[in-house]
Amino acid sequence: MFEYTEGMLFPSLRPMLPDGLPSPGRYVVSGPGDLPGRFLTSLCPALLQGASVLWLDAGNSFNAYGAGYASRCLGADSRAALARVRVARPFNLYQLETMVKVKVPECWRGEPVVISDPMPLFYDADVPAAAARRVLTRVLEGMAVLPAAWLVLATDREPPEERRGWEDELSRHAKGSMRFYGTDFTDDRADLAGRAGSLEAF
Repeated sequence: MFEYTEGMLFPSLRPMLPDGLPSPGRYVVSGPGDLPGRFLTSLCPALLQGASVLWLDAGNSFNAYGAGYASRCLGADSRAALARVRVARPFNLYQLETMVKVKVPECWRGEPVVISDPMPLFYDADVPAAAARRVLTRVLEGMAVLPAAWLVLATDREPPEERRGWEDELSRHAKGSMRFYGTDFTDDRADLAGRAGSLEAF
């Protein structure tokens, strides 16, 4: 079981968590399209102190370059923060459901679980709305069963007309929610190729 050391904080979550320590439950962070990348870089100080996260990259936007650059700005090796992040990428809503209900519980060690930009999977026009809504319900049920701190990153997106309001289900019964406006870190260091953590299935 992962244990936080005394004083370890997630500074980016302070508006939602006064002590910076997420307890079990669902937390929703909303923001613009670059939210996942900026949120990851904002977690680097905590990761460099020893915190770990599971990251479900539903939106295919895991920014390893930005996290590496942020680590270098903090005087650490660019791989140090990424080594504390386990990443898996669901390519459709059914894979996300399997990860939340089966794969994450199998490998979870007590660390927070980030679900990055999940709503596009539920807006997929190839999946009938009724079926997608049922999967969304099952994903939320799976999150409620595992006593993890679930951090859902909801980027600003225009939903299909028949799926309006679905994103609100993420915040319903959530322990906390906030809007994230980013950090001062920039993500333009393309010369970090080869140093990024690899994506792997759980």
